[in-house]
Amino acid sequence: MLPLWKVNGTSLYYEVCGQGTSLVFIHSLGLTHEMFEIQKNYFKQSYQTVFLDLRGNGQSGNLKVPVGRVIETQCEDLSLLLGYLGIKKAVIVGVSYGGIIAQKFSNLYPNQVSAIVISDCLSINVRTTMLGKFVSMIDLISSLSYYLPGEFFLRSMKITYYKWDLAYRAIRKGMLQKRSGEWYKQRLAVKGIDFTPFLPQIKVPALCIAGDHSYPVIRQMNETAILYFTKGCP
Repeated sequence: MLPLWKVNGTSLYYEVCGQGTSLVFIHSLGLTHEMFEIQKNYFKQSYQTVFLDLRGNGQSGNLKVPVGRVIETQCEDLSLLLGYLGIKKAVIVGVSYGGIIAQKFSNLYPNQVSAIVISDCLSINVRTTMLGKFVSMIDLISSLSYYLPGEFFLRSMKITYYKWDLAYRAIRKGMLQKRSGEWYKQRLAVKGIDFTPFLPQIKVPALCIAGDHSYPVIRQMNETAILYFTKGCP
């Protein structure tokens, strides 16, 4: 029987492995828990690991919420899942879109978080400058690409991730099985986010990670880390 739990008007696919301190892994936009296969095999030896597909992704149910409620609802799903599993506190690990969820979850449900680890994500995406407005216009024009077959993206993904075959394989599978409408809906939910008002209030330890292959990602993570470590958490 698949670990599929009916909750909050939808269903969540999840897996729990190992024992000890709880680590919750949250996947990137459009991907699934399967991107953490290597981490699962490693951390389950010493920790209780929890992997899930956010609603609108993988084997979980539909989003069924307005764009403005997507992130908050996915956080609420996670809070309810931890309660269902009897987990009082957990280390929340999020990559890219998962990092956005981790930050917002820490703000909404601080009593359920013991620490956070965020990788290759952002904390602010407000485009008010002329350049930002131009980029937003390009985003709007290119939005139809979200509805193209996954095969359309594979060549560029292969070029980008030629050094990291395991990452490419996870992304390739996600592209081939993507749920276009819900993928785009989550992408819209990220537009305009600004977590800077509450990041300094998060008191739990945080680890901010960025790969050295992308300067914009490094800059974003540096900006987020400054907010955490100079004003907020230890």
